[in-house]
Amino acid sequence: MTIRLPSRYEDLDVAFRGDLRPNRELLRQVQQSFQSMAVSGGIRFLPIYGKSGSGKSSVAFELGTHLPEVKVFPLSRDSIESRDQLIDEIRGQTLQFSGLPLIAVIDQFEEVAAQQSRIPKEFVESLALLDRGELRSNPVLFIWLTTDRTFQADLVNATTRNKRILAAPSFEIEGPALKDWPT
Repeated sequence: MTIRLPSRYEDLDVAFRGDLRPNRELLRQVQQSFQSMAVSGGIRFLPIYGKSGSGKSSVAFELGTHLPEVKVFPLSRDSIESRDQLIDEIRGQTLQFSGLPLIAVIDQFEEVAAQQSRIPKEFVESLALLDRGELRSNPVLFIWLTTDRTFQADLVNATTRNKRILAAPSFEIEGPALKDWPT
């Protein structure tokens, strides 16, 4: 029998997605973030580092399977670059999913953002403003996936004016050990 593992989460057969093992550390961090939002309101931001192929996308998008009380969705590139588009997209998701807590995942965007160094800082500054403004009563966790530790540090440093939104400064996803892969 030959087992072929897809290289991307998007290529994984939908029937198998719910069978992926949850990342317990990420589940704890997400639950802690939503508990914090329940107490003090606002939004949270979690930049996640992981090597290419470590399963960042898989564990992020599978959060909705393991936490059915939340809705996970990919955040569009337009929403990263435009505060108005970001507000519209979050409001649309909130309406569509009847006010469920949201997890907005930013994936496959670091290359473009790195070329335009203002984007990460402007995006995080937008989150800080939304935390005190339009989204203060909408529980939203923004997760930005990256394969670059420096880029993760830049995202963390962009929160210095509003540390409250930062869920964790150095969260990392590690893929399964090589010994655990089928041969």
